[in-house]
Amino acid sequence: QHQPAPSAQQPPPAAPPQGRDAAPAPEASRSSYGAEPPRSVSPEDDVPEDDDPDLVDSALSGHDLIVRELGATVIDEFANEQ
Repeated sequence: QHQPAPSAQQPPPAAPPQGRDAAPAPEASRSSYGAEPPRSVSPEDDVPEDDDPDLVDSALSGHDLIVRELGATVIDEFANEQ
């Protein structure tokens, strides 16, 4: 079977220019260039509200906190005294 020839042939794509202008200039990434600088917060504004549901007000620290949060069990204790 005979296929009809295209009525207009497209010219081959132009070769890229040679020389130092051949490579496009690198663009700064938006995430680093356009990012807002970290905002400083005054200590008065950094205090959580009393009704904050994420605020856990417990006096636990160290061993008691690890036992409660992770279910840890103390196997042996070492005294690091010199």
